[in-house]
Amino acid sequence: MDGSVVLDTSVVVKWFRQGEVLAAPALKLRAAYLDGQIAVFVPALLAYELANVLRYKTDLAAGQVQDAVQSLFDMGLEWVLPASAAVRRATEIAYACETTVYDAAFVALAESLSATYITADERLARRLEAYPFVRFLGEVVL
Repeated sequence: MDGSVVLDTSVVVKWFRQGEVLAAPALKLRAAYLDGQIAVFVPALLAYELANVLRYKTDLAAGQVQDAVQSLFDMGLEWVLPASAAVRRATEIAYACETTVYDAAFVALAESLSATYITADERLARRLEAYPFVRFLGEVVL
């Protein structure tokens, strides 16, 4: 895979929870980014979502969650702040695909960048199948 990708929180969380299903392809995406093979864009929302998911993992302390989020900032990902048009588009996608505006924010970002959106949530990927740039992590080939 070449070019730009928008990674869902469900993918990024696997960088810190390697025992999870599909951790290997998620780690391959991270390696591809670190090797300069792909550009990774994420909405600012991802930092909060990641911290929230990790907060509820009983084996992690607050400091470990904070360190995980800090490591994302240290990696130099392309963080994208919300804009009126992006929120408007995310809302349209959410209604059209019966999903949350939070999930649709990642899709709207990918659409605006002509990037591939990758999620580890297979049900979400199926709901978004009308968008040809959406990929389920389990089907991504690097």
